Amino acid sequence: MKSVVKILLLVILTASLTSCEKIKNLFDIEVETTINGNLDIEVDETELKSTDGFGFNESITVQVLNDDLYEYEDEIEDFLVSGVTAEVTSVSEDGVEFLAGTTFTMSNPTYTVVWTLASNWPIGKGTTFNLKDAGLYDMVSDILDDRVDFTMSAVGESNIGGVTVVIRLGVETTVTVNPT
Repeated sequence: MKSVVKILLLVILTASLTSCEKIKNLFDIEVETTINGNLDIEVDETELKSTDGFGFNESITVQVLNDDLYEYEDEIEDFLVSGVTAEVTSVSEDGVEFLAGTTFTMSNPTYTVVWTLASNWPIGKGTTFNLKDAGLYDMVSDILDDRVDFTMSAVGESNIGGVTVVIRLGVETTVTVNPT
């Protein structure tokens, strides 16, 4: 009889703890936002010795918290990434292409995610390159979950030297916030 009472109390306790978590989740707020950084790429004027391309290697530091998230800073539960894009916002000259093999990297002290261009990317104002998931969005979410500044970089080659390209790198994410 004592065993039955203990088991019954254990079941009631477990059910109440599970119910408390469900009630807490009722107060979750989802905030849709894009975390952006503008990457200014200066392409070298001299041709690389091993190829016909002109090299570049640029990076920026991006803050996880943007204007949409500052007010929730201490209440953020989770980031769920739905897309990563690179959009050309300006280019100093027509006819520029980033050559196949160019990489875009997102990293913090814990994680590194790398996307590599499989083919040349024609660079023109407004052109967008979607950095596909390929199983990497979970790791991008982990980078954001760390809530420390992260680095975004581009390393590669262009078909034309001495040009400047500005790319807005954007991480589209749904942020779960719980104010309780």
